[in-house]
Amino acid sequence: MALARLGTLLGIDPGLAATGYGVIEDGDRVVSCGTIRTRPGPTGPRLAAIASALEAIIAAHPPSEASMEELFAGRNTSSALAVAQARGVLLLLLERAQIPVYEYKPAQVKAILTGYGDAGKPQMARMLAAQLHVDEAVDDHAVDALAIALCHLRSRRQRHQQERTR
Repeated sequence: MALARLGTLLGIDPGLAATGYGVIEDGDRVVSCGTIRTRPGPTGPRLAAIASALEAIIAAHPPSEASMEELFAGRNTSSALAVAQARGVLLLLLERAQIPVYEYKPAQVKAILTGYGDAGKPQMARMLAAQLHVDEAVDDHAVDALAIALCHLRSRRQRHQQERTR
């Protein structure tokens, strides 16, 4: 059984102030990446702005699958709540668009891309620049989103290989 072509993958690094996105085709070509930014203010309009921007990205580059970073609360609970709100809106939008979503822990993304679960942002940016030919000047949120998309691609390939050996 051959691995089905993935087509277009969407990676998302959710956040209320900045949501990174990265779109790759068949694992090796970056089609689009960037950061959706919202201005401080009431939460509702900011979430609506994120949803509208992501809808436009999905319309321009319809993905077959999406991947997103799992929520990491850490010590800053107010920041985690804002990220959780953005994640909720994004998950709803992807569900309504019938796009399957796969979630990965930050350390898992780092380990799959660099071999080291505590890799820093500069190391991740260098690895993506080498692997996807992405300019190292791309901002951190877009880098994280592309890393999540590439992590999903590699995880999917690894699962397929394991299934073939059973």
